[in-house]
Amino acid sequence: MQVGMITLLTLTGLLVFMLFLLTATVNAIIVSLLLSLAAAGGFLALFFACVTAIYIGALSVAAFVISTATISAIFAVMVATGWIGFFCVFWLAMKKSVGLAKHSLRITGSTLSAYSSAKRARHQNEPEYISN
Repeated sequence: MQVGMITLLTLTGLLVFMLFLLTATVNAIIVSLLLSLAAAGGFLALFFACVTAIYIGALSVAAFVISTATISAIFAVMVATGWIGFFCVFWLAMKKSVGLAKHSLRITGSTLSAYSSAKRARHQNEPEYISN
């Protein structure tokens, strides 16, 4: 009976020790799993925050580039249209000026021709004076 009692106490101590060891092991596994999930979750949260920041930055840069290109294109079109309009007005003014100059020269030539014809006709109809 002594031997059985010692064996029973030894087995009970071993069982309690194994339960504590099993509980500590399960606790360590659960805690390490939770910590790894928390760490992975933290890393994932940090990763997704960085990805979100990069995405927002890329969208901001794209919006800036697109708006800059649009504003530059609008400005370039306005400047080009202004120069085209200026040269068109300049061309029309030069055309009208050349037409006016041609008309003026024709009128002046016609006037000079008529004046010289009238002077010649008057000069031929005048009597000649004989001088002494």
